[in-house]
Amino acid sequence: MKKFKCSAFLCAVLLSACSLAGCADSSDPPLIPKTSSSESEVQQPQEINVAVDEEADKNDTVFKLNSVIDSGAKSDDGERYLYLNVTIKNTSDSKYELNALNNFYLLTDDGKEIGFNIKTQIYATNNFKGYTPNPFEIPANGEFTGYIGGFCVPEEQNNFTVCFYPTGTDDNDKSNVIKVPVTIANIVSAPADFLG
Repeated sequence: MKKFKCSAFLCAVLLSACSLAGCADSSDPPLIPKTSSSESEVQQPQEINVAVDEEADKNDTVFKLNSVIDSGAKSDDGERYLYLNVTIKNTSDSKYELNALNNFYLLTDDGKEIGFNIKTQIYATNNFKGYTPNPFEIPANGEFTGYIGGFCVPEEQNNFTVCFYPTGTDDNDKSNVIKVPVTIANIVSAPADFLG
């Protein structure tokens, strides 16, 4: 009999709770908290726009794109192997590493992103003496100048933007992006120090 009374009491409590929930005024605030609009939106990186051969200073990093190198090599699909000649200064007291996969991409006029292609690195390490493979180190309070990359770019693609994330010591810090517009005038043949 005791079991029956407990069961009847539990049923009565559940029914009361259900009826109260059903009678709630539709103007009552929802029980689940809403996220603020700033939490639901993806944070866009701050853009720093500079020209080729012009310095941009952000996040203890001074970046300059010296030129874009057309190596003369092509993929089986006829895409050109392009490399970047960059100067990067580290103004902090800590060394850090960068790599073309995490820190660089090319952006075409129609919004397509072209990322680092490992085929270009394999080709360059086997054929060019002046190439620096990934990752490469930027010494504390020091500077790196060299040829990095590369990217497989369609033959007809002569206008694009080189994009660089100055991540510094935090590989995941992509709150800033340095953008450098490139035209055919900025794409040069491989110089002697690149070819080796």
